[in-house]
Amino acid sequence: MVSKKKAKGKARKAKKEEEKDVHDDSAAAAAQQREQDGALEAQLQMQRLIIDSLPSPCQHGFVPFPEGHICDRFLTLYASALHSSSEDNFFERIFDAMEAVEDKYPEVLRDSSKMKQILSYYISSGTQQILNGDDDDDARGISAMMSAMIVMFEEFIAFRVHKAQAGVHHQKYLEMITSDDHTLVSFYRKRITCTCLDKKHKEVKSIKKMGFCNNDKCPHPGRKVERSKMLYCTRCRYAYYCSRDCQEADWRGHKKFCNERAEQTAQLEQEMRKQES
Repeated sequence: MVSKKKAKGKARKAKKEEEKDVHDDSAAAAAQQREQDGALEAQLQMQRLIIDSLPSPCQHGFVPFPEGHICDRFLTLYASALHSSSEDNFFERIFDAMEAVEDKYPEVLRDSSKMKQILSYYISSGTQQILNGDDDDDARGISAMMSAMIVMFEEFIAFRVHKAQAGVHHQKYLEMITSDDHTLVSFYRKRITCTCLDKKHKEVKSIKKMGFCNNDKCPHPGRKVERSKMLYCTRCRYAYYCSRDCQEADWRGHKKFCNERAEQTAQLEQEMRKQES
């Protein structure tokens, strides 16, 4: 019969051996985990090296604004006003948004360097949409809308800020919102600082650039005609037509606008001459 003393000794020894086995298993598991972590870290480092070696996505001349920059706040307000406008017509919604930023940030509209930054954002975004167009059916439409917004910014500033023209050229907006691929790609290509659209331009340059006839009853589909063949009203210089017939047919509706715009342009040019003399 085993004495109590010997039995306790054996129990203590068995417990130590059990603890040793558990410790060894834990140490082995920890070593295995460290090895796995090391392998994962090495894999992540390799991925970082591969990513770092790839060229950065081109911003097409746009330099992102610092957080909270006034240009960033300007764009946020413009986007909010554009989407909250009650107007159904996109042209009117753009004009509502333009007036909203004019009320809140008139100093930005009058600062050519800041407006260049803001326009570069839309130019960059529209350019990228064109490049994404092959994989995204909505990308081309978004790019066309952005080009129309850029035109409206340029027209609004020339008219309301710099007083360089008698009004906003609505027909330019219509031509961009309904533009052909050649017109759209060329519009962005001449405004970016990179060569990202050169390949796309070669693909579309055989497409005829189309203009938009000012006559509501123009017989051409979509009132579109090859731009190089278009005529323009020499009196107001704002209306373009596909033919002499369309120009004459539209005169009754165009006459009032034409006379007002011609008078405004004449007054503006007279004031500009006075300032120069």
